Amino acid sequence: MQIRDNTAIPPLQYPFNYIHITPKEMHKGYNGEICMIKAYELRLRNIKGHFAVADDAILNFWQPIKLDMVFHQRGTKLANIGKGPWWNSALGEEAMKNTISMLKDKDNGKTYQKLIEEYQRRLLQRKMISESETVFTELQRMKNWTISDVYYIPKREMPFYVDLMKIFYKNEIFIEISLQKYLRTVKHQIAINAYKLGPIPENTRRIGLNKYYNESMVFMHAIKLSGVIEKMDQRYM
Repeated sequence: MQIRDNTAIPPLQYPFNYIHITPKEMHKGYNGEICMIKAYELRLRNIKGHFAVADDAILNFWQPIKLDMVFHQRGTKLANIGKGPWWNSALGEEAMKNTISMLKDKDNGKTYQKLIEEYQRRLLQRKMISESETVFTELQRMKNWTISDVYYIPKREMPFYVDLMKIFYKNEIFIEISLQKYLRTVKHQIAINAYKLGPIPENTRRIGLNKYYNESMVFMHAIKLSGVIEKMDQRYM
């Protein structure tokens, strides 16, 4: 695709793969699982993995992230504890109960058998469940979620990740709950100073970018675009 501007700079060629996602598919960003699902469906070959970066976050891609390992800004170590606002919403408990019912439905047995077996194996390997427990034990633990504005999934992880996300997406589970459930199945790296980088406390967001940003950080969630709509009478940055 050729990009032209009105300056004296000659036209440049920018090759890229374009994915169109409708507002309905994103559901105000609550169901962002669809982004990775569609990226995987492109079947790109010469890549090491996929990054997901929220529209109000910054990724300094030159930082030394290990591309053979899952990266998540907070992971499970710095996850939000408890039910919070999300588990108590229609995107939490209600959606997870629908997911469990769908996986237990005999008519879906063959469709999801391999996914359930792989999910079980991973949870046991990571000692997230005991030998007497199952995938459903894990799914019925309806608590905790992890802020997910920046994360990376290596290519080898994508088949399982996408299959799991398709289930969660179909039942409209909030992405930060979906990611928490997935991350419990896999070894992952997190940003060293994740608490300082995002999201910045509400009362400091308007000065956060200037005050805290530097090129040595992995990512930053400096603004909240919804705040522009909610506080139209205030300067947000």
